[in-house]
Amino acid sequence: MGSTCCSKALNGLIVLLIVAGNVKAAAPLGVVDGLFDSKQPRTLGLGKLTFTESVLYQATKTTYRFCHHPNLVQRGDEVWCMWSNGRVGEDEPGQRILFSKAAVANLSEWSRPQQLATDPAGHGACVASGWIVAGRRLVALYTVTGGTNFDPRTALFAREARASGGWTKPRRLVPGFFIAGPVRMPGGDLLLSGEHVGDARKTGRMALYRTSAKDGLSGWTRCPISPSDLKVFGYTEPAPYVREDGVVVCPFRNYSGSLYASESRDSGRSWSVPVVTNFPDSLARHATGRLPGGNVFLINNSSAKRLDRSILTIALSRDGRQFDRAAVIKNEETKVRFEGKHKLAGWQYPHAIVVGDELLVAYSVNKEDVRLARIPLAALKALK
Repeated sequence: MGSTCCSKALNGLIVLLIVAGNVKAAAPLGVVDGLFDSKQPRTLGLGKLTFTESVLYQATKTTYRFCHHPNLVQRGDEVWCMWSNGRVGEDEPGQRILFSKAAVANLSEWSRPQQLATDPAGHGACVASGWIVAGRRLVALYTVTGGTNFDPRTALFAREARASGGWTKPRRLVPGFFIAGPVRMPGGDLLLSGEHVGDARKTGRMALYRTSAKDGLSGWTRCPISPSDLKVFGYTEPAPYVREDGVVVCPFRNYSGSLYASESRDSGRSWSVPVVTNFPDSLARHATGRLPGGNVFLINNSSAKRLDRSILTIALSRDGRQFDRAAVIKNEETKVRFEGKHKLAGWQYPHAIVVGDELLVAYSVNKEDVRLARIPLAALKALK
């Protein structure tokens, strides 16, 4: 009798373990049913925000005609923006980094764009990779490709702004392809996210690194993450954010028509296996962050149609898990003016930061121009 009971209990435990092993992990984020109406592709059934817009760079026949990967940061009483700037097409030799800045007190007046970095070897492209602010220090990050984006020589470089003007000599940090700056973790460490290059792409896609160095100039260590299916990922373009409970959530670009996402419960040191969410995405970079009061925002091209960047939206979540409010940022019709490699029409590759009582959103237009939206926080708070 005792052995029979033990046998039944053991069999039951085995069944439970098998069932548990086949249960899909819950997605770290998602949208409420009906938030985006795919039957209305021009608006997705959403209202449109009203805001002030500035032009930071306008391509002409006599200028470089490719712009992409804008990245914003606030340092003291100034806001800085960098972006990739090429002759005509995307990520071609000779592509450089430009930057512009404006006073917080006058964000409608931006300085004339200046060159921040080029590839001295001349065979690669420079790709804007964001900023680090450490006190009054400002560090600019950019990727230099080894001829192609996933070449094993592709790596992240840094230059620090000198108090007297200009920049320090380039400093190589880590291998990989990066288009956004690191996110500050609870406790002050930095989390950097991008793409593996070279042989590392045989077993992985997204590259995540952490450092306790406040300026990000040293100490980067790789954080393990294992996608279950490499085929669903090309560029992953991670955009991590931190929930109020300290959990770090990282959405990923992929080929499925919806974002994948992973989470970390140890400030980015280790990660869950990325799983598909129900948040629509057209295969493009997205932006995330926290608003005053705790709401998480996610800005993306929320069409499930691949490479449809005709509509740029913002969605909000009170807990960083379920996004239940959304609005259109841009959906006016656009057209590529200067044909080139990988050029696409639309409002794309957003990056956003909160400055004062506004959410600043920088984006490229047709991969040719760079613009900045200044969205009143009151308008976002009013979303239902």
